[in-house]
Amino acid sequence: MSFIASSKNSFRLVILAGVFFAFNAFAQEAGRVTRSSGKATITSSANQVKPLANGDTINSGDTITTEEDSQVLIRLKDNSTMAIRPKSKIIIAEFKFDKQPTDTIKTNVVSGTLRAVSGQIGKGQPDNVKYEANTATIGIRGTDIELAIIPEGAKDRAGVYNYVHAGEVQMALTTGEKMIITKELTGFTPDKLLPGESRLQVLKDRPAFLVSGGFDALINQLTAPRLPMR
Repeated sequence: MSFIASSKNSFRLVILAGVFFAFNAFAQEAGRVTRSSGKATITSSANQVKPLANGDTINSGDTITTEEDSQVLIRLKDNSTMAIRPKSKIIIAEFKFDKQPTDTIKTNVVSGTLRAVSGQIGKGQPDNVKYEANTATIGIRGTDIELAIIPEGAKDRAGVYNYVHAGEVQMALTTGEKMIITKELTGFTPDKLLPGESRLQVLKDRPAFLVSGGFDALINQLTAPRLPMR
């Protein structure tokens, strides 16, 4: 009797392991961790959590979470670059790169701040690159952007901020409002509206809480156009 029970349990374990392996086999590799500092984790689409380390593979469906004083730099397979700031949670919701018109990147900013520089998909199929943050969806046009969600109770006003380092974006809300945000301007949608205030706004100044660091210098190196050799 005990042998039968043990056999059944072993069989279940084999089935579960097989399902887990098959599930992960279909998760397309999106890129790799180029640099990291502090403590961060990767949560797979199968809800498997592990500490993040330099060189780790990032797959479609993965969630990257950084702690305070932690940052992560990711290079995607289409040469897109992402810098995940401290105290952030970012989901690579969908990544497909087969050098086809259907290539897609969809990224969700759940909390914190993300800087993202477009790669081949953004240049070839810009309509297929989307970033979501709360009620805002950002569509890019060959862009270097920084998205931040500021919660209630923080020093700065709560809401979604979208600063454009280069290029331009369309920022759209679930309510239907849309606006084009150009270089060195910030799109902003507040959590709570003041009387007579627009739900979607353009700020002329870069938010003070967006502070550049060492990872920004690496981004500039990775994304700088290479000069032809003479």
